[in-house]
Amino acid sequence: MNKSVIKGCFVVLGLILLVSVSQAQSMQYQPDKPGKFVFNNQQGKCPGVDVTTFKNNLTAIVEWVRLNDSVLGYPTGFDAVVGLSAYCFDERSKMEDYGIRGSIGISFHHFYTENGVSHTATGWSAHGTEIIINNPMYYISTQFDEAEFKTDDPPHLKQPLEKARENLRKYYTTAPVIKEIAPGVRLYASDAGTWFKGSLLIFNPERPEIWIPVTVKEIMETKLAYYKVKHEIDSINYEKMVAGWAKMNFNPDPDHTMKPRLYQVIKQEYENFTAEELKLPAYSCPAEECGISTINARGEGRAVVKFNPACWDRSLPVTTVQYMSWDYRPATLQELEAFIEPNQGLSDFVGLFFNNLPIEKLGVLIYKNKQK
Repeated sequence: MNKSVIKGCFVVLGLILLVSVSQAQSMQYQPDKPGKFVFNNQQGKCPGVDVTTFKNNLTAIVEWVRLNDSVLGYPTGFDAVVGLSAYCFDERSKMEDYGIRGSIGISFHHFYTENGVSHTATGWSAHGTEIIINNPMYYISTQFDEAEFKTDDPPHLKQPLEKARENLRKYYTTAPVIKEIAPGVRLYASDAGTWFKGSLLIFNPERPEIWIPVTVKEIMETKLAYYKVKHEIDSINYEKMVAGWAKMNFNPDPDHTMKPRLYQVIKQEYENFTAEELKLPAYSCPAEECGISTINARGEGRAVVKFNPACWDRSLPVTTVQYMSWDYRPATLQELEAFIEPNQGLSDFVGLFFNNLPIEKLGVLIYKNKQK
Protein backbone atom coordinates (compact mmCIF):
# COMPACT_ATOMS: atom_id res chain seq x y z
CA MET A 1 0.00 0.00 0.00
CA ASN A 2 1.50 3.37 -1.00
CA LYS A 3 1.87 6.36 1.30
CA SER A 4 -0.99 8.34 -0.28
CA VAL A 5 -3.45 5.50 0.36
CA ILE A 6 -2.26 5.12 3.97
CA LYS A 7 -2.58 8.86 4.48
CA GLY A 8 -6.10 8.76 3.05
CA CYS A 9 -7.07 5.95 5.43
CA PHE A 10 -5.88 7.97 8.42
CA VAL A 11 -7.84 11.01 7.20
CA VAL A 12 -11.04 8.96 6.93
CA LEU A 13 -10.44 7.37 10.34
CA GLY A 14 -9.83 10.78 11.85
CA LEU A 15 -13.07 12.10 10.38
CA ILE A 16 -15.02 9.12 11.79
CA LEU A 17 -13.54 9.67 15.25
CA LEU A 18 -14.23 13.39 15.02
CA VAL A 19 -17.87 12.78 14.08
CA SER A 20 -18.25 10.19 16.89
CA VAL A 21 -16.78 12.56 19.48
CA SER A 22 -18.92 15.40 18.14
CA GLN A 23 -22.08 13.29 18.40
CA ALA A 24 -21.18 12.17 21.93
CA GLN A 25 -20.59 15.79 22.93
CA SER A 26 -23.83 16.96 21.31
CA MET A 27 -25.91 14.37 23.23
CA GLN A 28 -26.30 15.10 26.92
CA TYR A 29 -28.50 13.24 29.36
CA GLN A 30 -30.54 15.22 31.85
CA PRO A 31 -30.40 13.20 35.09
CA ASP A 32 -31.80 16.01 37.26
CA LYS A 33 -34.78 16.96 35.10
CA PRO A 34 -38.10 16.23 36.89
CA GLY A 35 -40.23 13.64 35.11
CA LYS A 36 -43.85 12.60 35.27
CA PHE A 37 -45.83 9.41 35.66
CA VAL A 38 -47.66 8.37 32.47
CA PHE A 39 -50.39 5.74 32.65
CA ASN A 40 -51.25 3.92 29.42
CA ASN A 41 -54.06 1.37 29.47
CA GLN A 42 -53.64 -0.91 26.45
CA GLN A 43 -56.27 -3.48 27.40
CA GLY A 44 -58.54 -4.65 24.65
CA LYS A 45 -62.07 -5.98 24.96
CA CYS A 46 -62.44 -9.66 25.81
CA PRO A 47 -65.97 -11.03 25.20
CA GLY A 48 -67.53 -12.19 28.45
CA VAL A 49 -64.64 -10.89 30.58
CA ASP A 50 -64.84 -8.05 33.10
CA VAL A 51 -61.77 -6.16 31.83
CA THR A 52 -62.66 -3.11 33.93
CA THR A 53 -62.24 -5.04 37.17
CA PHE A 54 -59.04 -6.62 35.84
CA LYS A 55 -57.71 -3.15 34.99
CA ASN A 56 -58.55 -1.94 38.50
CA ASN A 57 -56.69 -4.89 40.04
CA LEU A 58 -53.60 -4.18 37.93
CA THR A 59 -53.85 -0.47 38.70
CA ALA A 60 -53.81 -1.24 42.43
CA ILE A 61 -50.53 -3.14 41.92
CA VAL A 62 -49.02 -0.18 40.07
CA GLU A 63 -50.07 2.23 42.81
CA TRP A 64 -48.53 0.02 45.50
CA VAL A 65 -45.25 -0.12 43.60
CA ARG A 66 -45.28 3.67 43.15
CA LEU A 67 -45.78 4.18 46.88
CA ASN A 68 -43.06 1.69 47.81
CA ASP A 69 -40.36 2.46 45.23
CA SER A 70 -39.02 6.01 45.12
CA VAL A 71 -37.52 5.56 41.64
CA LEU A 72 -40.99 5.08 40.17
CA GLY A 73 -42.77 7.28 42.68
CA TYR A 74 -40.58 10.34 42.02
CA PRO A 75 -39.36 10.14 38.39
CA THR A 76 -36.18 12.15 37.92
CA GLY A 77 -34.26 12.10 34.66
CA PHE A 78 -37.08 10.20 32.92
CA ASP A 79 -40.82 9.87 32.44
CA ALA A 80 -42.15 6.70 34.08
CA VAL A 81 -44.49 5.13 31.51
CA VAL A 82 -46.68 2.27 32.71
CA GLY A 83 -48.84 0.24 30.34
CA LEU A 84 -51.47 -2.38 31.15
CA SER A 85 -52.38 -5.25 28.85
CA ALA A 86 -54.92 -8.08 29.03
CA TYR A 87 -54.92 -11.20 26.89
CA CYS A 88 -58.24 -12.75 25.99
CA PHE A 89 -58.88 -16.44 26.63
CA ASP A 90 -58.98 -18.98 23.86
CA GLU A 91 -60.54 -22.41 24.28
CA ARG A 92 -57.18 -24.05 25.03
CA SER A 93 -56.23 -21.61 27.78
CA LYS A 94 -59.68 -21.98 29.37
CA MET A 95 -58.97 -25.66 29.88
CA GLU A 96 -55.40 -25.31 31.13
CA ASP A 97 -55.54 -22.12 33.17
CA TYR A 98 -57.97 -20.02 35.12
CA GLY A 99 -57.10 -16.39 35.74
CA ILE A 100 -57.05 -13.76 33.00
CA ARG A 101 -53.54 -13.22 31.72
CA GLY A 102 -52.07 -9.78 31.35
CA SER A 103 -48.99 -7.67 31.91
CA ILE A 104 -47.76 -4.45 33.49
CA GLY A 105 -44.99 -2.80 31.51
CA ILE A 106 -42.80 -0.22 33.26
CA SER A 107 -40.52 1.88 31.05
CA PHE A 108 -38.06 4.64 31.92
CA HIS A 109 -38.16 7.19 29.07
CA HIS A 110 -34.99 9.13 29.85
CA PHE A 111 -34.40 12.77 28.96
CA TYR A 112 -31.54 14.07 26.84
CA THR A 113 -30.58 17.00 24.67
CA GLU A 114 -29.04 16.70 21.21
CA ASN A 115 -27.61 19.77 19.53
CA GLY A 116 -29.39 21.85 22.13
CA VAL A 117 -32.81 20.27 21.47
CA SER A 118 -34.60 18.39 24.27
CA HIS A 119 -35.76 14.83 23.62
CA THR A 120 -37.41 11.95 25.47
CA ALA A 121 -36.35 8.38 24.67
CA THR A 122 -38.99 6.05 23.29
CA GLY A 123 -39.21 2.50 21.96
CA TRP A 124 -36.22 0.20 22.33
CA SER A 125 -33.99 2.99 23.67
CA ALA A 126 -36.17 3.39 26.77
CA HIS A 127 -35.18 0.64 29.21
CA GLY A 128 -37.84 -1.09 31.27
CA THR A 129 -39.25 -4.18 32.91
CA GLU A 130 -42.48 -6.18 32.73
CA ILE A 131 -44.69 -7.96 35.25
CA ILE A 132 -46.53 -10.96 33.82
CA ILE A 133 -49.93 -11.55 35.40
CA ASN A 134 -51.49 -15.00 35.97
CA ASN A 135 -48.93 -16.90 33.92
CA PRO A 136 -46.68 -18.46 36.56
CA MET A 137 -44.76 -20.55 34.00
CA TYR A 138 -43.70 -17.57 31.88
CA TYR A 139 -40.13 -16.89 33.01
CA ILE A 140 -39.24 -20.19 34.64
CA SER A 141 -40.15 -23.01 32.27
CA THR A 142 -39.51 -24.47 28.84
CA GLN A 143 -42.17 -26.59 27.19
CA PHE A 144 -41.36 -29.92 25.58
CA ASP A 145 -42.26 -29.86 21.91
CA GLU A 146 -41.42 -31.56 18.63
CA ALA A 147 -42.19 -31.19 14.93
CA GLU A 148 -45.85 -30.97 13.95
CA PHE A 149 -47.59 -32.75 11.08
CA LYS A 150 -46.63 -31.53 7.61
CA THR A 151 -49.01 -31.28 4.68
CA ASP A 152 -47.13 -33.90 2.64
CA ASP A 153 -46.93 -36.43 5.50
CA PRO A 154 -49.10 -39.60 5.32
CA PRO A 155 -52.66 -38.38 6.07
CA HIS A 156 -53.65 -41.43 8.14
CA LEU A 157 -50.94 -40.58 10.68
CA LYS A 158 -51.97 -36.95 11.20
CA GLN A 159 -54.30 -37.57 14.15
CA PRO A 160 -51.95 -40.00 15.96
CA LEU A 161 -49.04 -37.55 15.63
CA GLU A 162 -51.06 -34.56 16.78
CA LYS A 163 -52.35 -36.50 19.79
CA ALA A 164 -48.86 -37.70 20.74
CA ARG A 165 -47.44 -34.18 20.31
CA GLU A 166 -50.21 -32.68 22.40
CA ASN A 167 -49.44 -35.13 25.21
CA LEU A 168 -45.73 -34.25 25.01
CA ARG A 169 -46.51 -30.54 25.26
CA LYS A 170 -48.02 -31.08 28.72
CA TYR A 171 -44.49 -31.43 30.10
CA TYR A 172 -41.97 -28.71 30.95
CA THR A 173 -38.53 -28.23 32.39
CA THR A 174 -38.38 -25.71 35.20
CA ALA A 175 -35.63 -23.50 36.56
CA PRO A 176 -34.27 -24.33 40.02
CA VAL A 177 -35.26 -22.25 43.03
CA ILE A 178 -32.50 -19.94 44.27
CA LYS A 179 -34.19 -18.60 47.38
CA GLU A 180 -37.48 -18.39 49.25
CA ILE A 181 -37.35 -14.65 49.91
CA ALA A 182 -40.59 -14.53 51.90
CA PRO A 183 -43.83 -16.54 52.06
CA GLY A 184 -45.23 -16.25 48.54
CA VAL A 185 -42.10 -14.59 47.10
CA ARG A 186 -39.72 -16.99 45.38
CA LEU A 187 -36.61 -16.39 43.28
CA TYR A 188 -35.83 -18.81 40.45
CA ALA A 189 -32.59 -19.07 38.52
CA SER A 190 -32.36 -17.51 35.07
CA ASP A 191 -31.24 -19.24 31.91
CA ALA A 192 -27.59 -18.73 31.02
CA GLY A 193 -27.07 -15.74 28.76
CA THR A 194 -29.98 -13.66 30.04
CA TRP A 195 -29.27 -10.21 31.43
CA PHE A 196 -31.32 -10.54 34.61
CA LYS A 197 -30.35 -12.23 37.85
CA GLY A 198 -33.36 -14.42 38.38
CA SER A 199 -37.11 -14.59 38.00
CA LEU A 200 -39.49 -13.69 40.78
CA LEU A 201 -42.71 -15.63 41.27
CA ILE A 202 -45.24 -14.01 43.61
CA PHE A 203 -48.11 -16.26 44.71
CA ASN A 204 -50.39 -17.35 47.53
CA PRO A 205 -48.25 -19.73 49.65
CA GLU A 206 -51.43 -21.40 50.94
CA ARG A 207 -52.18 -22.85 47.49
CA PRO A 208 -50.68 -26.08 46.07
CA GLU A 209 -47.43 -25.81 44.11
CA ILE A 210 -47.66 -24.97 40.40
CA TRP A 211 -45.61 -28.04 39.39
CA ILE A 212 -46.17 -31.78 39.63
CA PRO A 213 -42.90 -33.79 39.55
CA VAL A 214 -42.59 -36.32 36.72
CA THR A 215 -40.82 -39.68 36.79
CA VAL A 216 -38.28 -40.83 34.23
CA LYS A 217 -40.70 -43.56 33.13
CA GLU A 218 -43.55 -41.11 32.49
CA ILE A 219 -41.65 -38.62 30.35
CA MET A 220 -39.70 -41.29 28.45
CA GLU A 221 -42.86 -43.19 27.57
CA THR A 222 -44.50 -39.96 26.43
CA LYS A 223 -41.50 -39.17 24.26
CA LEU A 224 -41.46 -42.69 22.82
CA ALA A 225 -45.18 -42.48 21.97
CA TYR A 226 -44.47 -39.39 19.87
CA TYR A 227 -41.29 -40.70 18.24
CA LYS A 228 -42.92 -44.02 17.36
CA VAL A 229 -45.53 -42.24 15.22
CA LYS A 230 -42.90 -39.86 13.86
CA HIS A 231 -40.76 -42.88 12.93
CA GLU A 232 -43.65 -44.31 10.90
CA ILE A 233 -44.06 -41.01 9.08
CA ASP A 234 -40.35 -40.56 8.44
CA SER A 235 -39.99 -44.16 7.25
CA ILE A 236 -42.79 -43.76 4.72
CA ASN A 237 -41.35 -40.46 3.53
CA TYR A 238 -37.90 -42.05 3.29
CA GLU A 239 -39.18 -44.91 1.13
CA LYS A 240 -40.86 -42.37 -1.17
CA MET A 241 -37.55 -40.55 -1.44
CA VAL A 242 -35.66 -43.76 -2.19
CA ALA A 243 -38.20 -44.64 -4.88
CA GLY A 244 -37.64 -41.21 -6.42
CA TRP A 245 -33.89 -41.78 -6.37
CA ALA A 246 -34.32 -45.16 -8.07
CA LYS A 247 -36.05 -43.50 -11.00
CA MET A 248 -32.91 -41.41 -11.38
CA ASN A 249 -30.71 -44.54 -11.18
CA PHE A 250 -29.44 -43.60 -7.74
CA ASN A 251 -29.56 -46.47 -5.25
CA PRO A 252 -28.12 -45.69 -1.79
CA ASP A 253 -27.01 -48.53 0.44
CA PRO A 254 -29.55 -49.83 3.01
CA ASP A 255 -27.66 -48.19 5.87
CA HIS A 256 -27.78 -44.74 4.31
CA THR A 257 -27.34 -42.02 6.95
CA MET A 258 -30.70 -40.43 6.07
CA LYS A 259 -32.63 -43.54 7.10
CA PRO A 260 -34.82 -42.76 10.18
CA ARG A 261 -33.19 -44.03 13.37
CA LEU A 262 -34.21 -41.59 16.10
CA TYR A 263 -36.93 -43.78 17.60
CA GLN A 264 -34.57 -46.72 18.00
CA VAL A 265 -31.95 -44.52 19.71
CA ILE A 266 -34.42 -43.12 22.24
CA LYS A 267 -35.94 -46.57 22.80
CA GLN A 268 -32.48 -47.90 23.61
CA GLU A 269 -31.90 -45.02 26.04
CA TYR A 270 -35.21 -45.89 27.73
CA GLU A 271 -34.20 -49.54 28.03
CA ASN A 272 -30.86 -48.53 29.55
CA PHE A 273 -32.59 -47.11 32.64
CA THR A 274 -32.91 -49.54 35.53
CA ALA A 275 -36.29 -50.29 37.11
CA GLU A 276 -35.34 -48.11 40.08
CA GLU A 277 -34.18 -45.21 37.89
CA LEU A 278 -37.49 -45.22 36.01
CA LYS A 279 -39.26 -44.44 39.30
CA LEU A 280 -37.02 -41.45 40.10
CA PRO A 281 -37.81 -37.78 39.32
CA ALA A 282 -36.81 -36.91 35.77
CA TYR A 283 -34.33 -34.21 34.84
CA SER A 284 -33.35 -32.84 31.45
CA CYS A 285 -29.90 -31.70 30.36
CA PRO A 286 -28.19 -31.10 26.98
CA ALA A 287 -28.06 -34.04 24.57
CA GLU A 288 -24.26 -34.18 24.63
CA GLU A 289 -24.48 -34.93 28.36
CA CYS A 290 -27.72 -36.89 28.67
CA GLY A 291 -28.30 -38.53 25.30
CA ILE A 292 -30.76 -37.78 22.51
CA SER A 293 -33.75 -37.98 24.85
CA THR A 294 -32.07 -35.41 27.20
CA ILE A 295 -33.58 -37.30 30.17
CA ASN A 296 -31.62 -38.48 33.18
CA ALA A 297 -32.27 -39.81 36.70
CA ARG A 298 -29.16 -38.21 38.22
CA GLY A 299 -30.66 -34.84 39.06
CA GLU A 300 -28.61 -33.11 36.36
CA GLY A 301 -30.05 -30.09 34.53
CA ARG A 302 -33.62 -28.90 35.05
CA ALA A 303 -36.47 -30.83 36.65
CA VAL A 304 -39.16 -32.26 34.35
CA VAL A 305 -42.64 -31.28 35.54
CA LYS A 306 -46.31 -30.91 34.64
CA PHE A 307 -48.45 -27.89 35.45
CA ASN A 308 -50.73 -28.42 38.43
CA PRO A 309 -54.23 -26.99 37.71
CA ALA A 310 -55.07 -27.32 41.42
CA CYS A 311 -52.79 -24.35 42.13
CA TRP A 312 -55.57 -22.00 41.00
CA ASP A 313 -58.15 -20.86 43.52
CA ARG A 314 -61.22 -21.27 41.34
CA SER A 315 -63.52 -19.82 43.99
CA LEU A 316 -62.10 -16.40 43.08
CA PRO A 317 -63.14 -14.36 40.02
CA VAL A 318 -60.95 -14.84 36.93
CA THR A 319 -60.04 -11.15 37.23
CA THR A 320 -58.17 -11.83 40.49
CA VAL A 321 -54.39 -11.57 40.37
CA GLN A 322 -53.22 -14.94 41.70
CA TYR A 323 -49.72 -14.97 40.20
CA MET A 324 -47.12 -12.36 39.28
CA SER A 325 -43.95 -13.24 37.36
CA TRP A 326 -41.11 -10.75 37.13
CA ASP A 327 -37.61 -10.62 35.66
CA TYR A 328 -35.39 -9.62 38.59
CA ARG A 329 -32.64 -7.14 37.68
CA PRO A 330 -31.08 -5.42 40.71
CA ALA A 331 -27.60 -3.95 40.31
CA THR A 332 -24.60 -3.62 42.60
CA LEU A 333 -22.79 -0.29 42.96
CA GLN A 334 -20.05 -1.59 40.67
CA GLU A 335 -22.62 -2.66 38.06
CA LEU A 336 -24.37 0.71 38.22
CA GLU A 337 -21.05 2.46 37.61
CA ALA A 338 -20.08 0.06 34.83
CA PHE A 339 -23.40 0.73 33.07
CA ILE A 340 -22.76 4.44 32.68
CA GLU A 341 -19.74 4.57 30.38
CA PRO A 342 -20.90 2.24 27.54
CA ASN A 343 -24.29 3.97 27.65
CA GLN A 344 -22.82 7.45 27.21
CA GLY A 345 -23.54 8.59 30.76
CA LEU A 346 -27.03 7.16 31.11
CA SER A 347 -27.98 5.71 34.52
CA ASP A 348 -29.32 2.18 34.89
CA PHE A 349 -32.83 3.15 35.95
CA VAL A 350 -34.01 -0.47 35.89
CA GLY A 351 -31.27 -1.53 38.30
CA LEU A 352 -32.00 1.43 40.57
CA PHE A 353 -35.72 0.60 40.48
CA PHE A 354 -35.15 -2.98 41.64
CA ASN A 355 -32.65 -1.86 44.26
CA ASN A 356 -35.39 0.28 45.82
CA LEU A 357 -38.19 -2.28 45.48
CA PRO A 358 -39.05 -4.09 48.77
CA ILE A 359 -39.41 -7.49 47.12
CA GLU A 360 -39.93 -9.25 50.45
CA LYS A 361 -43.28 -7.43 50.72
CA LEU A 362 -44.59 -8.27 47.23
CA GLY A 363 -46.73 -11.10 48.60
CA VAL A 364 -49.30 -8.55 49.83
CA LEU A 365 -50.23 -7.92 46.18
CA ILE A 366 -51.69 -11.41 45.78
CA TYR A 367 -55.32 -11.68 46.82
CA LYS A 368 -56.00 -14.45 49.33
CA ASN A 369 -59.50 -15.76 49.95
CA LYS A 370 -59.89 -15.32 53.70
CA GLN A 371 -63.17 -17.26 53.80
CA LYS A 372 -61.49 -20.58 53.03
